[in-house]
Amino acid sequence: MSGALAACGLILLLALSTALAADGVSGRRAALVIGNTAYQHLAPLPNPANDADRIREVLERANFEVTLGKDLDKKGLEETILGFLRTLNDGDVALFYYSGHAVQVGGHNFMIPVDATLATSYDLEVQAYNMSSLLEYMRETSSLQIAILDACRDNPFANNSYYVGQAKVAVEGKKGLASVAPQDGTLIVYSTAPDRVALDGNDGLSPFTGTFAEYALKPNVEVRKLLSDIRAEVIKRTDGRQTPWDASSLTSSFFFVTRQNLLIIEDMREVRVAPETKEVALRISPPITSGNAELTVNFTKLPDQGTLWLGDQQLSLDSKIAADRIEEVMFKPASADMTADEVRYTVTTDGGRSASGIVRVVVDNKAVAEAQVKPALNIQQGDEPKPAAPEPAKPILVAMASDIGTGFAAMPEEVVRSTSAAPTGWLRLEKRDPETQVAVDGKIVSEGDLIKAEDITKLRIRPSLKLVAAEDDATPVTETVAMNTSGSTGKVDTSTDSMEVKPLPLPADKAPAKEPLRTVVLMPAVKTAAPAPITINVAVSVNECDTLAAEPLDVQAVADGKLPNDIDVPRALTACKAAAEQHPEVARFKYQYARALYAEGNFKEALTELNAASDAGHVRASYLLGRLYQFGAAVERDPAKAIPLFESGAKRGDPYSQYALGRALVTGLGTKPDIDRGMAMVASAAESGHTYAMNMLGTEYLSGQHVAKDEARALKFITESSDRNDVYGMVLLGILYRDGAGVQKDTKHAAELFEKARAMGHPYAGRLLARLAERENTADAATISTWYRESAERGDAWGAFYAAELLKDNPTLQKDNGEIARLYALSASFNFKDASDQAKKALGGVDALTIGKEVQLALKRAGQDVGEIDGRLGPRTRQAASTVLGTAAPRNSGELLSDLLHKEWIETRPRLDMLGS
Repeated sequence: MSGALAACGLILLLALSTALAADGVSGRRAALVIGNTAYQHLAPLPNPANDADRIREVLERANFEVTLGKDLDKKGLEETILGFLRTLNDGDVALFYYSGHAVQVGGHNFMIPVDATLATSYDLEVQAYNMSSLLEYMRETSSLQIAILDACRDNPFANNSYYVGQAKVAVEGKKGLASVAPQDGTLIVYSTAPDRVALDGNDGLSPFTGTFAEYALKPNVEVRKLLSDIRAEVIKRTDGRQTPWDASSLTSSFFFVTRQNLLIIEDMREVRVAPETKEVALRISPPITSGNAELTVNFTKLPDQGTLWLGDQQLSLDSKIAADRIEEVMFKPASADMTADEVRYTVTTDGGRSASGIVRVVVDNKAVAEAQVKPALNIQQGDEPKPAAPEPAKPILVAMASDIGTGFAAMPEEVVRSTSAAPTGWLRLEKRDPETQVAVDGKIVSEGDLIKAEDITKLRIRPSLKLVAAEDDATPVTETVAMNTSGSTGKVDTSTDSMEVKPLPLPADKAPAKEPLRTVVLMPAVKTAAPAPITINVAVSVNECDTLAAEPLDVQAVADGKLPNDIDVPRALTACKAAAEQHPEVARFKYQYARALYAEGNFKEALTELNAASDAGHVRASYLLGRLYQFGAAVERDPAKAIPLFESGAKRGDPYSQYALGRALVTGLGTKPDIDRGMAMVASAAESGHTYAMNMLGTEYLSGQHVAKDEARALKFITESSDRNDVYGMVLLGILYRDGAGVQKDTKHAAELFEKARAMGHPYAGRLLARLAERENTADAATISTWYRESAERGDAWGAFYAAELLKDNPTLQKDNGEIARLYALSASFNFKDASDQAKKALGGVDALTIGKEVQLALKRAGQDVGEIDGRLGPRTRQAASTVLGTAAPRNSGELLSDLLHKEWIETRPRLDMLGS
């Protein structure tokens, strides 16, 4: 293989398969940039979208992975923030920039999306997003946080007070943003002073953002000094009308741009010449510097016994020449009697840094020709001497394939070990796609930084966690096809020195999906007439496990996700098992494999993978594990064990964990009740778009059980949830219309909402529809019984109980003589407050033989041989029951039937996510 590769411009086909843990690379940066201009109901702003574009450009040049959002409505804001949280995952620096309408209420600052109205007291908590929440999530996933808020325009209040938590806060006369004290490791930058209004600007950018963009990329300027310079400039540009402000609790230094400070020269060179040589080329190796700095050379000591020439120009102490021409300098001895001489020179960067070198010219009687100058240290070619005229280096093209979210991946050693044309000397990172981060030896590197050629095997590449499948970015189908996870390869054209890649036509049904292409280019640091770049093309894709088994709103996912009953189980099992084995360090794959196993009904293995993912730090795995402890599904019921699992996820901004924790705190499930903290936690989940949290807030304000009753506030949350097609929101809104609570009573509309929710899988919408039909006399008993049975099958205790009661009154509707007993037992098994208590009492009134037969039938369905179905429960039957349950069978036959039916129900893979608590 190496012979073929040496014959042409090199094209290596490799796969990014070895991912480093996130904390294996230092200097990782992620940024969220939002600019809202086109407000629909509030005053539009001229510049925020432009501001956001400009800041994105600056931050990408400063090595940030940028999540950009412009003109976001509330749902778009939620989705963009979620996308940003997915890019954090234990990085070093997290930055948030916001330009647009924002308000301060109750000491908190809120971003205002473009569809906000702020028309009533209830709108802020539904329509806005608390910046303090975002900062908290950033703190949990990074060591240093920066918030830059160019959002201090006039507050667009359409009301004089708004609810924030349990308080209603007056906002009359409030302007600008509130100054928030940062926690350790945080810097908050305001475009103007607290409670003051910033200017919009007249040139397409705000005064602050325009100035920030000009200053931020100055290398090696610490951020606090940088902000001081920006403040002075903004004051100057606005004639003192705007003074930027910042609040810092940073415990370490931060630089937007840290220029690698390397200047590499040949400090000593000896040139041996034959006697009576007329002239000799000194062949001083061109110096190298990082950052593409301009270099000049001047000679500080001229030869005592000769002169220096560059072409036909004689050099003096005042001469300055371009560094890339230093190897052309000639030495002409003044006489044939010269024995030795010395020249000294200094290389200076445009930033003022300098280094000095010496060239000694020695007459050697053994030297026969000027052309045979003994080579000294040649920094172009590395530390080892090279032949005077080495074979010209060839361009190298490396094609890689990488699934997003699998970490930094290594350049295989084949790049430099398997070919005689391997790169040598120093390389410069010439180009880095903004959607790609590059690290060498565990540290992020920037464009312009230098890399030793022998260190190329330490180079790591991490494509962005965002996948932009734009048509223009798609990878063409060519003869150079990167390795995929199955190890298949394409062809390499080795017949030419050019880097042309010819198209390879494929049948339409065989053509691979187009993938975004990310490019990194390394160039020889020494300029040559025919530079030989190393071009690394990374084809980026989403692992099939992510597309098949990711979960909605998972802050550590890389795909939108599937609800439990929407998972394609066979495909997900295959894909996720393979992903978990290939990337054992990626907790996300363990969790998604657990979801697929659970969907299959393989609870034991699912629990193993779930615990492994939780232990590895996957917050949604911890959440689901906590839910299983609450339900007693696949594990012994222990709600207290769920609380620390929910706490860890809530801190990371996982809305599911926040909701579950908040619900437990309000109800006291597994923990001491704390209503204020619980409601605040649920509100945070609702702020992130979690509709279950909106539903809970709605029901709490509707019932007044734990907080002050407020039907209008309840209606706001419930309507928002229903508008997002949440089935619980639909049901709750239907209840409001059924009862005329906060709205005009409308039973027809209520039935429509119940039916829509029922069709979408809501567990007790059918029961509500049936109860309403019974009251309104709009359906017959057979139809009503069908709705009740459906709710029972979905896990609704009241649905099972009412179904049994209806069948008692209408015996001809029974499927068989034991159905009533089964429905009562199933209702009792759900352990749901009053419904299960009434079901247990009713089950006690069913004759023992009927219950005994149902127990025997349940065991038979579970694969047990219990002999004749006679209803008499002897030792053989009870032993079989203990085998099925995995524990000693209850002595009470009604309890035994409930336990067997509950296990049977769990094995039908019900939608536990739809059952509330």
